[in-house]
Amino acid sequence: MLEPRQIAMGELQSCSEEVTVNLEHGLHLVPCSKIVELARKYECEIRIHKLDQVVDAKAVFDLMTLRADQGTRLIVEAEGPLAEQAIQQMVDLFENDFYVDRSRPS
Repeated sequence: MLEPRQIAMGELQSCSEEVTVNLEHGLHLVPCSKIVELARKYECEIRIHKLDQVVDAKAVFDLMTLRADQGTRLIVEAEGPLAEQAIQQMVDLFENDFYVDRSRPS
């Protein structure tokens, strides 16, 4: 009798978190670039939702179309390998205001 085999397809992880844009000037080119830089480190798909609009977090111009001003709530969603880790890193980026140096006068 043959033993049952498990086909290793990897675990398809999927998770999402809500984040808020706290930057005074919203998601402009610099923070969008930081999102892309982080997202491209992961093999999983990462998408960002604003209401009914969904964009690829690995495409800077897609992110710019969100027009996410200060106070905008977004949903960050990842699916695939290390999705949970990717979301945690993305949430950290938003919670730390993209590591902008606040000691400099505006």
